[in-house]
Amino acid sequence: MVENVEIERFYARLFRQNERVMKLGVAAIEAALKRESHLDAPNGAVGYRHIVVAGTNGKGQVSALLSNAYTLGGARCGLYTSPHLVDFRERMRVDGVMISRDEVAEIGNAVIAEYGGDVCAEFSGTTLTYFECCLIMATRFFNRSHCNFGVFEVGLGGRLDATNALSPSMSVITSIGFDHEAYLGHTLSEIAHEKAGIMRTGCPCVVGRTAVDDLSREAREKGVSSFDALGCDFDWSIVDGAYFVESRFGRFAVPGAEAMPNYQRDNVAVAIFSLLKAHEIGLYCPRSSIEDVFQTVVLRTQWVGRMWHVSPETAEKLGVADIVFDGAHNPDGVRAFCEAICQSDKAKCVGTGSGEEIATRRALVVNSCADKNIEAMFVQYLSVFEKSGIFVTPIGSTPRAMAPEAYCSRVGIDSAQAQKSCREAIKRAAEYVGARGTIYVSGSLYLLGECLVELGETGALDEIFRRSTTSSSKIDKH
Repeated sequence: MVENVEIERFYARLFRQNERVMKLGVAAIEAALKRESHLDAPNGAVGYRHIVVAGTNGKGQVSALLSNAYTLGGARCGLYTSPHLVDFRERMRVDGVMISRDEVAEIGNAVIAEYGGDVCAEFSGTTLTYFECCLIMATRFFNRSHCNFGVFEVGLGGRLDATNALSPSMSVITSIGFDHEAYLGHTLSEIAHEKAGIMRTGCPCVVGRTAVDDLSREAREKGVSSFDALGCDFDWSIVDGAYFVESRFGRFAVPGAEAMPNYQRDNVAVAIFSLLKAHEIGLYCPRSSIEDVFQTVVLRTQWVGRMWHVSPETAEKLGVADIVFDGAHNPDGVRAFCEAICQSDKAKCVGTGSGEEIATRRALVVNSCADKNIEAMFVQYLSVFEKSGIFVTPIGSTPRAMAPEAYCSRVGIDSAQAQKSCREAIKRAAEYVGARGTIYVSGSLYLLGECLVELGETGALDEIFRRSTTSSSKIDKH
């Protein structure tokens, strides 16, 4: 077993990569992947077929659903995601299991030695960034794990993200919205162009209910083999309380999605249709029937960063009814988050003008990175939260976060709402809502990670990933 000191030393080396170089573009990572193909991957740097998933929101949930479906269907599937909440190892999983500490140290140190710092003479490219090193680590891990398939979540945009150096067999774009405008553009068309960078000539592309005209035009220009959009070529419906996905492939019941907010129902539909399309082109060949997989995958998939409820025991310790985490960190994401609260709550939301009071009190623990459109996000928060129930916490894990006092000033709330620590913010929120109330945590994935640590919920992550892909007897019968 690798000692903690060795692990921490590797993490420090990896994180320093962004001190050396921080850039967008795929020239260096393309050169590195080409070099990788001549090392220990006889079938190429990525010796398995894979799907790349981009989108402003929803790509994490869709990626998790896709990878879990492959695993539940009997394949061996790698999942690469970004960012992590608590543990770096969350970024690389095979069949729901995070990369081991031993493998992180072994593979990571080798990658840093070959591509980080002083680049070895054999590699003619420039020093790789943190994200590029992570991608190389993932491809090595998936190859040595003998994966049949891989699902890669795009980190930023698409065209210039490190994952775009891969050659996917299918592209998925979940949504187009405003985020990272300094890098991706200030119009939806510009952002769509960046996301569309993951499309490939001769390969299918599946997209969500978003910027369909822009993405369709990009697809025609790139010569994709097929282009299917939610709301046009496939859709979901609720019939007699049950959720169905309907398309030219037929009508499939998907248990568990009926209880989700609408934006997550959209994500499920995108994932299910992507699997049907993958099955059509030979990219998905489950051991069990695809219908059996659909009956299981949503019920087995939890995504900690989206409307995720902490354990009842943790809520009870704080003296509240519930604590809900959602990593919404842009205006569209926050709007969906607030709509989900309204959809799940029988009481009227604040701001409806009905004059009715909320049955149970809500509080928000919040902060965001300074480069986000905090003002637009805050307007959405005010549709479901009273100003007096909003508590701003520091985020120590990223220098991009705003100081709580600066956040309060920027959105126009009392500076008394600024708290000195995450612990204090959660405590104040619990006092505010009382025993029948719910605490929500939102605004940043960095914040979610810190709150998971503070609440002692980090041990749940590995168990959640394992539980998501543990095959049921129904799936195993084949």
